[in-house]
Amino acid sequence: MDDRGNRKRRLTEDVGQPGQVVAAVNGSQAPFTPPTNKRQYTGSGSSSPISGAKEDTENMTPAEGVLLNYQKEAIWRQMQEYKRETARVQERIDQLEDKQIDYDAHISSVDTYWNKLLDELKTLISRSRIPIQKDDVFLRDGSSFISLLTKGPDSEQENHDIREITENATKSSVEATCERTKEIVLKLLQIIEAWAAQRSSFWTAYCEPDSTLQESSTIQQLAAECSNISRQFKKGQTDIDRLQAKCHEYSGHVLRLKNELEMTKMRLDETSEDLEDSTEILRQLERRIDREKNTLGSTSSIQSITNIANITAATLNDMSEASRDELLQFRRLAISRLAEIEELNVNKIQLKEELDKLRAQLDHLSDEKIQDSQYARGLLVQMQSARHDGDHYRSEVLKLRAELEDLHASRRRFVDTLETEEKNRRATLEAELKKLESDISRVKDSRDRFQQMYENRCTKDDYEMQQNQEIRKIANTRKDRITTLSTEISRLQTMLEDTSDDWDSFAFYLKNPGDKATLTDLRSKLSSSEELIETLHMELEATRETALQVRDLAAVKSSESQLKEQVDSLSTKLAHLNNLVGSGADDNIKALVATIEAKNGAIKRLELKVQAHEAVQTPLLSELHTVANAWGQLEEATSRKAIDLAQKEDLIFKLLSDKTRQESKCNNLIRAKDQSANMTAVMKRQSDMQLDQISRLEEREKNLNQQMTTLEKEQTVLNSEVTTQKSKLQEYTQINSGYKEKFSKQEERLLELQTLLKERTDAFESEAAARKRLLGESESMKRKIEEHAKKSEGGSGDSEASKQAARYLKLLKCPACDVNFKSHVILRCMHVFCKSCMDKQMEYRQRKCPTCRENFGAKDVKEIYL
Repeated sequence: MDDRGNRKRRLTEDVGQPGQVVAAVNGSQAPFTPPTNKRQYTGSGSSSPISGAKEDTENMTPAEGVLLNYQKEAIWRQMQEYKRETARVQERIDQLEDKQIDYDAHISSVDTYWNKLLDELKTLISRSRIPIQKDDVFLRDGSSFISLLTKGPDSEQENHDIREITENATKSSVEATCERTKEIVLKLLQIIEAWAAQRSSFWTAYCEPDSTLQESSTIQQLAAECSNISRQFKKGQTDIDRLQAKCHEYSGHVLRLKNELEMTKMRLDETSEDLEDSTEILRQLERRIDREKNTLGSTSSIQSITNIANITAATLNDMSEASRDELLQFRRLAISRLAEIEELNVNKIQLKEELDKLRAQLDHLSDEKIQDSQYARGLLVQMQSARHDGDHYRSEVLKLRAELEDLHASRRRFVDTLETEEKNRRATLEAELKKLESDISRVKDSRDRFQQMYENRCTKDDYEMQQNQEIRKIANTRKDRITTLSTEISRLQTMLEDTSDDWDSFAFYLKNPGDKATLTDLRSKLSSSEELIETLHMELEATRETALQVRDLAAVKSSESQLKEQVDSLSTKLAHLNNLVGSGADDNIKALVATIEAKNGAIKRLELKVQAHEAVQTPLLSELHTVANAWGQLEEATSRKAIDLAQKEDLIFKLLSDKTRQESKCNNLIRAKDQSANMTAVMKRQSDMQLDQISRLEEREKNLNQQMTTLEKEQTVLNSEVTTQKSKLQEYTQINSGYKEKFSKQEERLLELQTLLKERTDAFESEAAARKRLLGESESMKRKIEEHAKKSEGGSGDSEASKQAARYLKLLKCPACDVNFKSHVILRCMHVFCKSCMDKQMEYRQRKCPTCRENFGAKDVKEIYL
């Protein structure tokens, strides 16, 4: 948040810098003046709002001012959004109210048409000569059928609990009313069928040929008269149709005349309003003229500008006679137009008196004139046409009733569908909830089982870890023992090598380097001789084998002699060696032989030691073998344990992963359970709201039924009033015929007066334009006169007068721009400014006076004339 605030502060500082740079380039200081708070003017502090605003502007940085403007713009946009939303909501409310009004109008029209239908039925039954009981058509309590439609049947259950008025009660009431109307219609149809049967029977009996009747002359005369009557009836029917058409035309003409009369009344009102407006304009013009006269008198009475007044008087005296004549002519025109306006006022008063007289005559007309007037006859024709319209409206009533029944049926279907959908939704939600509960219980069981397995595994792992540690300790001790035995064995092997007949051992014990050379030579010779002997023995054996196989004895003997020779040579060589090494040898050789024999004795002793060590070595080797076997078994056991431990660790990891997976699944199931609980709560709340809506609609329907009953009663009263109003209407139609001619004359007079008023208003406007032009010319002439006076008098003589004139001119100019003259005033603070400055201030949302910084509205600005 701190970083975000720092970034915003940097951005606002960057935004504030270009304005300062532009002000510096233009060479004028442009201090930031943020908008002041409205609450500063409503506070109860001792300091004034202007000083508080100055302190705020001094303490506020440009960045803070930009940020404050941005916040205010955001608040204003949000307020505009709220206004648009409220406007949309208000439009929706208005639409709903219009729909409600339309429905009420439809219901009232249905009620009126239904009452007309009942009246027509009553008249038909009263005119018919066939006996019929009135109880079959009308209700016994005297109420209308629409009240029965909307009221519903009176049952003990409704009296017991009024709040249980539901759709079934409305349905039963409508069905009962429909059945009642069907019975009435069926009875009427039966009556009509009886009439038709009687008529058909009469005409069949009349048309049957009868010899006795045909012979009589009276029957022929009656037939002729009947045909004549039928022709006259047809002729009268055509006349009736023609008269009905004329009545329709007259009724339309009467309606047009009524509309024209209303239009003329509206025109009279408009002309009276226009006349009042024109009188007000004249008053304003008179005030303006008086104001200009006063200004001229006041300027002449000022002592400080006597020189200027004298100059202007001199210049006015120098004006041409033509301009004076024009001014006098304009004055005569103004006086003549004032006289015409007064005449118009007198004519208006006379017209008002005539209208009052006509109204008094309309109030006192005789009944005979009203009855004999053509408008009364036209009303009778209109009544007949209204009856025809009533038939049409009856059909519309039937259609509306059918639509109403369809609406009730659709409403019942909609309610049934809502109930079924809600039941199905509840059933599905309950099934899902049960399924989730079973899944949760199963997951809990598996979790407990895995927890128990994990605890058992942990205990077993602890026990196995202890066993592995003990085995490792034993292995370490055995390893130490083996290392000590291996060192002992290596030491014994070294001793054994020392005691054996080996070159290394001899080399270890020989000390003279020459002894080593001779010993090596002897060793080589001895080894070569031994090899030769071995080869000879092998050859001898081979020769023996071959002698057995070969039969040539000579060859064997020769070879045997050769071998003997070789043996002799070898014996000689051995003898020579004995001579060399034996008693006849040199002293060195003898000493060497003695040392060899001593060494041989030592070697024998060592061989005895070796034999003793070998005797000791065998149990050591056996013990070493057993230790090695035990070590191998221990290594196998440790490796097997290590493998088992790795497998168990893998199993532990799998169990942990299963545990985490089951926990996540359990959490998901718990969340699903919570969601299902929330859904059930929402559905319950929705069902409760729907029930509340249904109850409100039922209460509204009950209220509408009560309103219908009251409206029916009012309708009966209004019907009686209608009859009286019809009689009055007949009277007024007769009065209207007398006033028609007077109205036409007054209308012609009014048109003449309107044309005359229009001509005079045009002349007045042209005169006002000319007056304004002359005022502009007089102002220009005054300025020229002032300039001429300044040029003639010089700069030194009239310095004081010019300063005073400049002060007066500054008083007349706008204090905000100091360019234009003052033309508008703020009524709140009575400060005066020019029109351009006021227009600039009116563009802002928070309008403030440039002088005192006080808020003002659009209605507080008025135009003035200085």
